[in-house]
Amino acid sequence: MTTSTRIILNADTIPRVDIDFMNNTHVEEIEMVKELGKLVAAYQDSAMPTISETNEITQSLEKWLQHTEAHFERENTLMREINFPVYLVHSGEHEIALDQMAGVVKAWQDSNDIEPITEYVFSLWPAWFNSHVDSMDMITARFAVMNGFDSQSTPHEQDL
Repeated sequence: MTTSTRIILNADTIPRVDIDFMNNTHVEEIEMVKELGKLVAAYQDSAMPTISETNEITQSLEKWLQHTEAHFERENTLMREINFPVYLVHSGEHEIALDQMAGVVKAWQDSNDIEPITEYVFSLWPAWFNSHVDSMDMITARFAVMNGFDSQSTPHEQDL
C-alpha cells in the first residue's frame, strides 16, 4: 500500500457532535490510531522488523481495542439512559465494528502479518469511523441534548 492511499484522520477535521465526552473520546481514538499508524509504517519500512517493533504493534492494537470497547460502552450507556429510539441499530454497529477490530487484532497476534493491519488502520477503520461519527453519533448526541442531556456531562452523571 502506498502512502498516497493511506487515510489519516485528524481530530480537527472529523465531525464534532453535541456532547463533549463523545468528542473527547473520538479525539483520543484518533490519536491512538495515528500512533499505531506510525508503528505500522515503520514496521513496513523495516527490512527485518524486530521483536520489539512487533510487540509495540501488539500492545498498541490491544490498547486501541480496550479503548474502543470502553468508548462504545459509554455511548451504549448514554443511549439506554435517554431511551434512544434506534439504540439497537447504533449499538449493533458498535458490535459489528468491535468484532471486526477484535478479529484484526487476533489475526495479528496469530500471524504478525502486517498487510491486514495496514488495510484496517489506513483504509477500513478511518472510512468507517468518519462515517459513523457523522451519522450515528451525530444523531445520538443531538437527540440526547434535545431531550435534556447535559452536553458537558457523561452517562450516569445526571438524573434523566
